[in-house]
Order: sequence, then structure tokens, then C-alpha cells
Amino acid sequence: MYADSIDKFAKTGAQRASAIMRSPFAFVIGAAMAGAYIGFGDILMFSVGSHVDPAYVHLIMGAVFACALTIVVFAGSDLFTGTAMYMPLAMLRGETGVGGMVLVWVVCWVGNLIGAVVLAAILHAAGGGVLLTDGSEVFFKAVAAKMSAPGLALFSKGLLCNWLVCLAIWMAARTNNDGAKLGLIFWPVFAFVASGFEHSVANMFVFALALISEHPENITLAGAIHNEIFVTLGNLAGGGIFMALGYWLQEGGIGHPSKSRLPAAAAGNASAN
Repeated sequence: MYADSIDKFAKTGAQRASAIMRSPFAFVIGAAMAGAYIGFGDILMFSVGSHVDPAYVHLIMGAVFACALTIVVFAGSDLFTGTAMYMPLAMLRGETGVGGMVLVWVVCWVGNLIGAVVLAAILHAAGGGVLLTDGSEVFFKAVAAKMSAPGLALFSKGLLCNWLVCLAIWMAARTNNDGAKLGLIFWPVFAFVASGFEHSVANMFVFALALISEHPENITLAGAIHNEIFVTLGNLAGGGIFMALGYWLQEGGIGHPSKSRLPAAAAGNASAN
């Protein structure tokens, strides 16, 4: 039932591992673009949500942030949270090894960070928009809350977030209809933002912007690192365990096609014997 989707994502993972070895700079550029695209979603989310009635703020912010993953999927780029699902599938299918999986994770995470920081620097130079002017109180309050949250809570919120994000990517890949893709991406992303879950790449942008701006004393680099460590691990668990491993096991733990299926002639001989 899910073999075709698993095979598709496994091949994507193998291609990413090969792309890094072939042209690491090009891969980093693609990852940086994804980091910036997610940052654009942050800008829109805080710009719209800063002056919304508290009763509706989570609904509004969740609805508008869905634009970020939509851009990533349709424009094409490499998002770390997506690799958390398709790289384990590539490894489980024998398309790449543990080293290739970890390499993609590390390089993609760094590339996303570069894109997020560059976008934050540009927005800061442009005056900071709503985030650093009339919406700064809401923005800095949200950043401080992220930095001060306990590690277990951050890990759990990161897991729940990427379970939903990878679910959006998984569902969108199972249809060729662009209109359907839009809806399938929207709902899981809306759910994770409105529920207050944690996305490591989205946090990269808000932390970068907060730290390079005039910020309250409770916003620190150490707080940003604390958040990113636990949220990143949670994102990996959500995508790798609850999506990749979950669907792989549902499909019976299928291995590499060349190793898991007998050639037609061999199968015929086996049945004859």
C-alpha cells in the first residue's frame, strides 16, 4: 500500500546524499533557500498575529504560516525537517548508509541556518518590519518563552511538530494534483503552529532576528542553543520514528528492491522447484 511512497522518498534521500558528495556548495545553497522560505513564513505569521485578538491569534498565525512549507514544496529546496523523514527511509531501504544520512542532516541543518540568518539580517537592515516595531512586544515575548522552556517540553513539541510537517510532505507526495497538494500541506502545518509546537528551522530565523536586535536581557545565545538542541532532536524523532519507521514497518520492513525481490526467472525456477 505504501511501497511506492517509501520508494519515492528513499530515492530522494539517495539523491540528496549523492548531491552533497558531488556538489556540496550547490546543496548548501538549496538548503539556505529553504531556511529563508521558512523565515518568510515567520515574518508573515508575526506580522499578522501581533495585533490579533488573543482569542484568535493561534488560529490566524497557524493559517498564515502554512505558506512557508507550501513555498518549500512547490519552489523546491532542501528543508532539514523533511530530511528527518526521507533520509531514514533511504537508509532502511539500503539506498544510503548511516553516514550518508547523518551527512545530509548536518549539511542541510547548517544550510537552513545560513538562509535564516541572512534573511534576518536583511529584515533587520530594512527596519525589522512589524516584528521589531509595533509588534516587538509579542515577538520578544514569544522568543523568550521558546528559550526558557524545559528541554523535555521542547523535545516533545519538536517531535509533534515534525510528525505533522512530515505528514504534510508525505501526503502531498501521494498526489499529482497541485490543488490537492495545497490543502494537504495546509492542515498539518496549521495544526502544528496553532498548537504551539516547535520547528527548529522556524526558530533559527526568530532567534537570529532577536539576537541581532536590541533585545531584553532574557534573550540570549545560550537560550537559543538550548532550544535548538532539544527541538532539533525532537524533529528528528518525529520524522524518523513516527513517520519513516512507522510507514516502513507498516509495509513489512521492505528492503532494497534488488535485494528484496527475486528476478522473474529466478522466481519461476523457485516456484518450479
